[in-house]
Amino acid sequence: MAIIGSLFALLGRFVGRVLTTTLGWASVLLFGRVPKDRQVWLAVLTFGSLAWVIAVIGILLPDVGTLLLAAVPRPDWVPEDLVRLVMLAIAVVLPPILGGITLLLAEPEERPTGFGLVTQVLRGYLFAPTLAVTLVVLAVAGTIRKLGAVIKRREDAHIAIVVRPGRYEALVSTLETTLRKGELIDRRGPGSTILVVPAHILAAVAGRGIGRYVPDKLIVLEGPQLRVAVYPADLALTGEKDDVARARALVARDVSSRDAWFTTTRESQQVEDRMAALEKA
Repeated sequence: MAIIGSLFALLGRFVGRVLTTTLGWASVLLFGRVPKDRQVWLAVLTFGSLAWVIAVIGILLPDVGTLLLAAVPRPDWVPEDLVRLVMLAIAVVLPPILGGITLLLAEPEERPTGFGLVTQVLRGYLFAPTLAVTLVVLAVAGTIRKLGAVIKRREDAHIAIVVRPGRYEALVSTLETTLRKGELIDRRGPGSTILVVPAHILAAVAGRGIGRYVPDKLIVLEGPQLRVAVYPADLALTGEKDDVARARALVARDVSSRDAWFTTTRESQQVEDRMAALEKA
């Protein structure tokens, strides 16, 4: 049994590394690259939702739960029944915690109070399974996409932005004009259904906090060697190294702050606002 436990532990660590990598790809496909001060909370939501699903599976399917327990290193003095009790506690308590964490993704003035606060916390019972399923689907899609990029020797890059309220279409139009002039893209289209539909469902279930990072619609600009996905908080570029570099240079030079902030803190965005006002004057 000790040998079997060690093998399960080794397999668990390997699977853990694979899951961490693929879930990272899934998160980028779903949200883009969000500001650093929000990344921690998204990571907590991601792994929290998966922990909840694992706990529920372990409770509902005892045989699977036994395998999960064997894969987790456990001191001899910790009884197995106690671990199962912890799994039950996770299944009951974790969803409202995740629902509360979604509030931290919203701006302080946008956070609900009173009954709205309670409702948002209880949304966690719907949010946890929805996010877990969404991430599993996107992890598969992200792995396939990553393998394709490796085969074609393409690289990924990200430009941090925060689209101004109501300016998504204007930003896309400016990006399209800029990149067409640079002969980098030649068409515009909607994002893949496998990315957009799960995002819509998640936004409806999760509420405003996380919904602000999920695109109402995802527009993709494409050319022979470049693909640009426009998220509410990210420009995701995939393509040949030289084309990605040229695209980043063109965006930095020709796309102003009228439609999106290119910084993520409130103070720096206020500076951009003053610069945009001067540009209009």
